[in-house]
Amino acid sequence: MKAPLKQSAMLLLLLAMVMAGCSNNNGSSVKQEPTAAATAAATAIPGDEQKTEEPAHIEIYLSDNNAQIPSGASMDVPTIRYLAEQTNTDLDLVFFPHTAMTDQVKLRIASGQIPDVILDGGLHRELYYNDQLLPLNDLLQEHGQDLLKVIPQAAWDSVTRNGRILGIPRLLEGNTLTQRVLFVRQDLLDKGGYTKTPATPDDLLDMFRAIKQGSPDVYPYSARENFAWFDNIIGMWGVSVWGGEWMEASQEVIPYTIHPRMKEALAYLRQMNEEKLLDPEFMINNRNTWEQKIQSGQTAVWTHAANLAWDWQNRLNQSIPDQTPKVTTFNTPKAAGVEQAGFQRTPFNGVVNISKQAENPEAIIRLFNFLVTEAGNKFIYFGVPGVTHTEQDGNIFYNKQQDTDDKTLGWRNLSFNVASWNKDYAALSLGQEAVEVLDRFYSVAATDGFDPQLMNMTTPRSPLPEVGDFGAPNSLFIQAATKIIMGEEPVDYFDQYVTEWRKMGGEALIKEATHNFKEGI
Repeated sequence: MKAPLKQSAMLLLLLAMVMAGCSNNNGSSVKQEPTAAATAAATAIPGDEQKTEEPAHIEIYLSDNNAQIPSGASMDVPTIRYLAEQTNTDLDLVFFPHTAMTDQVKLRIASGQIPDVILDGGLHRELYYNDQLLPLNDLLQEHGQDLLKVIPQAAWDSVTRNGRILGIPRLLEGNTLTQRVLFVRQDLLDKGGYTKTPATPDDLLDMFRAIKQGSPDVYPYSARENFAWFDNIIGMWGVSVWGGEWMEASQEVIPYTIHPRMKEALAYLRQMNEEKLLDPEFMINNRNTWEQKIQSGQTAVWTHAANLAWDWQNRLNQSIPDQTPKVTTFNTPKAAGVEQAGFQRTPFNGVVNISKQAENPEAIIRLFNFLVTEAGNKFIYFGVPGVTHTEQDGNIFYNKQQDTDDKTLGWRNLSFNVASWNKDYAALSLGQEAVEVLDRFYSVAATDGFDPQLMNMTTPRSPLPEVGDFGAPNSLFIQAATKIIMGEEPVDYFDQYVTEWRKMGGEALIKEATHNFKEGI
C-alpha cells in the first residue's frame, strides 16, 4: 500500500538530509542543472492517458557489459520496475555475457526466438539481412519527438536505408567522433624519459623503445586475439580491419583487409615484434588475460574505448597503487600522406534494434523517448528516486554505495544512455577526478579517427569463413597477417594473400559491394 503523499514527502526529505550528512562516506550532492539533452527535449513522461492502458510487454536482449547484474525476474528489480512504471511497460531484460552475446543471440534468432528489441553495436546483422527490422519513421514522428530533437541528423542517417529509419542510434558519450583511442601510462613514459607527443609512426616507435628501456618487464603495446584492439596502430595508415573504401584507380570498393596501406601497417607491427615492443601473445590473449596484463602493470599502451578512461584509471589505482599509475592519451600519429588517422569515426555508440515481431512498437519508442528527457537523464545517472538518490531544493543527493550494492550502477548507464553526457551529473556519480580524466580522453576522441566511406552501404556476405563478410577480419587475413608479424612469412606474402582471397570469393564480394556503393544501397 502506498504511503499518504505528505508522509512520503517527509520520508524523502529525511532521507535526503541523512544522505547529505553522510555524503563523505557513500553519497554526494550537486546543484541540479538541465542537461544538453533536456534543453532540447521535453521533460514530461508519458501522459496520463497512456498510464490507463495495460502495461506493454517488451522483451529486450542486451549485453551485461561485463558488469554485475541483479538476479531474478526483471520486474522484481527496483531499478527496472521504476523504468517500467515511468513508461507504462512490463520489461523483460535478457542479459547476455558481453563476449558471448553475438553468438548466443544469433543462435536464438536461428531457432525462432526473436525479441522485441536488441541493443547492439549497430544495425543487427541477422535482423537486417532477414528483413526483420521495423521501419521507425512514422513511429518516431508520433511517439519519439524528443529523440528526434536530441539525436543529430548524421546519426539518423547512419541507420537509414532507402529512406527507412531502421534503428534508434545511441550517441557516443562526450560528443566525440570516434570510440577508440590510445591509452598510455604517463608514469611509464616519465620513467623512460620520453617527453614528446608522437606525431608519426617513427615517433611512436621511439616512445615504445623508451618505455622498454625504462621498464624492461613491461610490454610497450598489447592487443587481443583476432586483431582486436589494434585499431590505433593499424589506424596510423588510415585503415582498419573493419570497413573499406573506394579505389579510384581500379574503380572498385575494396575492404581495408586487402588495402595496400594495410600491408604497410603489418610491416610496422612486424618491426614492433622484432624489437620486442609488442606483446608476443597478442594472438592468444583473450579478454581476461589481456585486461589482467594491463591491471597488473605489464602493459604500457593499449587501445580501448574513450568512455572507459576512468574505469581503467580506477582499476589501476586499486591494483598497482604503489606505481602511482596515470592514464593519459594523445591523437593517433599519422603515417606519411595520411590526413586522418585512428579508428573509424561513427555517429553512434550503439543501436536500438526493434524487430517486426514486436507487438508494442509504440511503447518501445515511448520507452526510449523517456530516456532522453530530464527524468530519464536522472534515472540513467542516479537510478531510482528514494532508493539511490533524492532531491531537495534543487540538489541531488546520490548514494553511490547503494547503487553499487543493488548491482545497478555498472550496466544501467551503459545499457540505457541514449544521448546524455552531463559533467555535473558525472561528477556526482563518479567524482571530479573521473570527469577530469574523461574530459582529457573525450577531447582527443573528438578530433581523432578517420571518416568512413561505407557507413551506409549494405555489406555483402560470404558463406566461407576464409572470405568472410566484406569489411570484416576474415580467417584468411588473420592467418596471413599473423605470419607476417611473427616473421614466418615476408611482408610481400600479403600480396599472395590478397590474390588468394579474391580467387576464393572475394572478387564476387567486391563486385557486389561496388554495386551497392554506387547505387547507395
